Amino acid sequence: MEEMWTRAQEADSNIEAWHMEIASYYENTQYGSGQIQSIIIDVNGEDIHEQDLLLGQVYFEYKRVGDKQYNKDMENGTWSEVPADQDSSSATGYTSQFLELPSMAASQKHVGTETIDEEEAEHFRFTLTPEGVSQMFSTQPSFDFGENTGGEVDVWIDSDEYYLLRYELVIRGAIIPEQIGKGDIRFVVSIRDINEPIEITPPI
Repeated sequence: MEEMWTRAQEADSNIEAWHMEIASYYENTQYGSGQIQSIIIDVNGEDIHEQDLLLGQVYFEYKRVGDKQYNKDMENGTWSEVPADQDSSSATGYTSQFLELPSMAASQKHVGTETIDEEEAEHFRFTLTPEGVSQMFSTQPSFDFGENTGGEVDVWIDSDEYYLLRYELVIRGAIIPEQIGKGDIRFVVSIRDINEPIEITPPI
């Protein structure tokens, strides 16, 4: 475990491009279960293309290419240049925070070797105490984890290149916005095309 995580941290520091898909779901609420939102992100160096979706429909989209940022008007489909927000990327931190899991988890184990997107990967499972969840998501504004009762995280790391390929996280007892109330939250994150050519061009 320790050797794998050291290699994963080294591999993460050498990633310059990737495609990431993030989906969040609510479960075990008074309204049952359903998807909250999803995010699709392409990154190539400092260039970023992000789409935020709700119920399968894009409600926000932007590109940052070089020192310029472009936002899309979702009503008429036109793009406009806006002041670049260097902190606007949802991509930053999605891998680094999960590479800190061994130090935050109450328990951990190696589940086995599996195939993820045709890549051989090592599957690890971690359990988090309520304090561990609050620590891990101290800067997450979308949900209230103040009354959470802990969670589990499954992580898949490429067996050869040591890249983080996928993780699934379940947090129990979170307060979910939009008046959904208390329930469990599941995050599913898939990462592929790591360090592959990803072209992000200005829309106008």
